Amino acid sequence: IVDANERARALLGDAAPGRPLGEIIEGPGRPIRDWISDVAQGRAAPRGEVLRFIGDESEKFLQVALSPSRLGEAGAGVVAVLTDASAMKTLEEKFVQSQKMQAVGQLAGGVAHDFNNILTAVLGACDLMLMRHTPGDSDYDDIQQIKSNSNRAAGLTRQLLAFSRQQTLRPQVLQLPDI
Repeated sequence: IVDANERARALLGDAAPGRPLGEIIEGPGRPIRDWISDVAQGRAAPRGEVLRFIGDESEKFLQVALSPSRLGEAGAGVVAVLTDASAMKTLEEKFVQSQKMQAVGQLAGGVAHDFNNILTAVLGACDLMLMRHTPGDSDYDDIQQIKSNSNRAAGLTRQLLAFSRQQTLRPQVLQLPDI
């Protein structure tokens, strides 16, 4: 960094001027030094990149735009325009997390739907078995227990389906004769 204006110095702190830009920022892919060299020599089109600032303890992201510059007798160089992109990066991370949660909701909805179909078959089989057994029968209590647990699982499945559809459940007690 040969020179930096007041805003760049405020953004970079003690890092500017005097240090190589590649020592205070890092990004994905190739080294910063190669990018700067390519822009200075005209081998790369000027474009912006969001890079991580490694000059202090805080997590800060900078949007860095490089443009070629002729420095008189010194030869080729670049002008770097730096913008604090930390808020944008934070929003981007929240958006990615939101997409992940949406995918989890869709997956949960699909699994819950399939599980609900299985529970319907189990409950139907329980009802058929209960028609063949009387309350005094040795298997009757076990079948009732299976039916009770299947109904509980069906309730949980309904809640999961409602969650995946982003519905709010508002259970109410209804009097069927009134309806």
